[in-house]
Amino acid sequence: PIYYLKSLKNKTEIKNSIISHIYDGAALTKFIFWLKNSFRTKKINEISAQEKLLEFRKKNKSFHDLSFPTISGAGPNSAIIHYKADKKSNRLLRKGDVYLVDSGGQYLYGTTDVTRTLSLDVQNNKIKDIFTRVLKGHIAVASFKLNKNSYGDRIDQSARKFLKDVNLDYPHGTGHGVGYFSNVHEGPQAISKGNKVKFREGMITSNEPGYYKKNHFGIRIENLVYVKKTRDKLKFEDLTLVPIDKTLIEKKLLTSFEKNWLNKYHQKVFNKLKKFMNKFELT
Repeated sequence: PIYYLKSLKNKTEIKNSIISHIYDGAALTKFIFWLKNSFRTKKINEISAQEKLLEFRKKNKSFHDLSFPTISGAGPNSAIIHYKADKKSNRLLRKGDVYLVDSGGQYLYGTTDVTRTLSLDVQNNKIKDIFTRVLKGHIAVASFKLNKNSYGDRIDQSARKFLKDVNLDYPHGTGHGVGYFSNVHEGPQAISKGNKVKFREGMITSNEPGYYKKNHFGIRIENLVYVKKTRDKLKFEDLTLVPIDKTLIEKKLLTSFEKNWLNKYHQKVFNKLKKFMNKFELT
């Protein structure tokens, strides 16, 4: 019985999780600025990139440790879902590749888990088409109309719809429950096939649709969300505050609702993180 009760975060846990995601979002956003402005002139590889990200996180006094070993994959390595770079596989970040980084931090008052797929001057229209379909699935989860009977199996279907329209899919669940300091995987709730646990106020879950073409590229967009209750209505509220790479988006595939969601999300990211950014990062 404790397993289920533990998943229902109280107001203090949610408040502190929000703070931890602001700090973590600032670190990851600064890392993205550094990476985007450095990979053409500096020899950055998968290992040196993840080490640089850890440096940014360590600047926060509340940072305790990583949530899990960072997944830092470029080009074909980004297609390996649970990839871990080592001396043998370590790849340089090259122009034209996608770079996928899945990482998280354990802060003294919260746990983060976020994935961003970044363009290293990608020109491949097929990659952009698929990235946009993954984004559409991500938005479908984030804006899913929750009620007291909503459960993960049904939400999982909405995340896959836009990939399945072109006969594509991904071989993992769309989201797992997340705990509060030290538990990055926590149930019983999940956005996955067969999960019938109903979402309740205070539950935290990841939202991470993706697509992986073996030996070519991988795409994943992951935010953490929590179930918020307002006037007896439930909805998902984003915890993660990190920009989504707009250079990979095929705009014509997005509806006006999806464009509006993306703009609102980025405005929220800007408002929450601007005090941590220098003049160059703000412009």
